[in-house]
Amino acid sequence: MNSGGGFGLGLGFGLTPTAVIQVTNLSSAVTSEQMRTLFSFLGEIEELRLYPPDNAPLAFSSKVCYVKFRDPSSVGVAQHLTNTVFIDRALIVVPCAEVMQPTRTVVMCNTTFDLRENTVLGKRPCLISFGS
Repeated sequence: MNSGGGFGLGLGFGLTPTAVIQVTNLSSAVTSEQMRTLFSFLGEIEELRLYPPDNAPLAFSSKVCYVKFRDPSSVGVAQHLTNTVFIDRALIVVPCAEVMQPTRTVVMCNTTFDLRENTVLGKRPCLISFGS
């Protein structure tokens, strides 16, 4: 195992192994419960965030999910679900770097959304906060 991810999957920049994955290309019909069920088979889930959330008043064409596992080795296993069709789309699973702060964890990934079109634009940094 090297620095950056489970099973030799490095994130670069000398980061320690991450326990967080980003799942993109999700169907707009997917729920948090479905995501928790799918990824709980791979390891114990510490936290799961689905954006937009299940109760969002606006309609989106796709969703993104962040899963934080208790064990960073689950990240390497989860990446094997990339290209697995779930509901009606092929999943894209990538590790995300964590930055520990006293009261929360900030996750840095390389995806951004075009809110006008409700689509993933490209590889640009974004931050997601876990905790209070």
